[in-house]
Amino acid sequence: MYLGVDVGGTTIKFAVINDEYKIVLHEVCKTPDNKTLRIVDEIYRIAKAIKENFDFKYIGISTSGVVDVNKVEIISSGLNILNYVGTNFQTELGDKLGVKVYADNDVNCALLGEQWLGAAQGLSEVFCLTLGTGIGGAYYLNELPQGSNFSAGEIGQARYDFVTKTNYEQRASTIALERRIRREIDENLSVKEFFELCRANDEKSLKLLDEWIFHLSEGIVDMLLILDPKYVVIGGAISRQGDYLLNLIENKVRELNPIKINKTKFLVAKLGNEAALYGAISPFIKNK
Repeated sequence: MYLGVDVGGTTIKFAVINDEYKIVLHEVCKTPDNKTLRIVDEIYRIAKAIKENFDFKYIGISTSGVVDVNKVEIISSGLNILNYVGTNFQTELGDKLGVKVYADNDVNCALLGEQWLGAAQGLSEVFCLTLGTGIGGAYYLNELPQGSNFSAGEIGQARYDFVTKTNYEQRASTIALERRIRREIDENLSVKEFFELCRANDEKSLKLLDEWIFHLSEGIVDMLLILDPKYVVIGGAISRQGDYLLNLIENKVRELNPIKINKTKFLVAKLGNEAALYGAISPFIKNK
């Protein structure tokens, strides 16, 4: 039995996964500020309570930040989680509970989940792009290359524009689109409602969507030229727009890509919020 944990800036999700790889328990708590209450201490408290009823032997942790997967330790973190660097999940969580712990970046875990049980099941040469508050990236080539600094795939920080002083995710993330919608279309309009207007051929909305797709596709083209993957998985809540969004991205990428013979296939993530939970425990399964 396994415990999957997904640490986000707002909430921490827990899932007990049995030996048939079915989720038998879900729990969610608010992410502590990591000052008055440490994240690892809150995970320990809840995990200890769960262990009284579910005798899991392994914990897989998906988290924001850069993780040294060998030490199971946070080595770099953004501003959304303070005082996180130096957190060691094995010594501060696993050793106390008597279980083994694996931890990795949330996008890496999402890709591992999709490659194991989701849209990219059994596939290799897969790049996963997750769109949300930022843009995350991860690449699977028979295994998950971590990079010499455990930060391979951090595409959101790329394509810095010295004129606008913005990077890729500041122009092409879902939150970047949402801000433009509220500024240029309607301050009360949600991203979902915006896409409804686009599907109804609203001219102003379509113009904004085309500009956002252009920014998003620029980064994807750069990635294709460097890695040349067979598959690209698009994840994040916005991927619920399905084939409508996927076709727009694929067409713009084909237009911008100077390598016209490129046949990379685009896929929509299938597992949603469960991808990272499954991905976090997958190394234990594959190493059995």
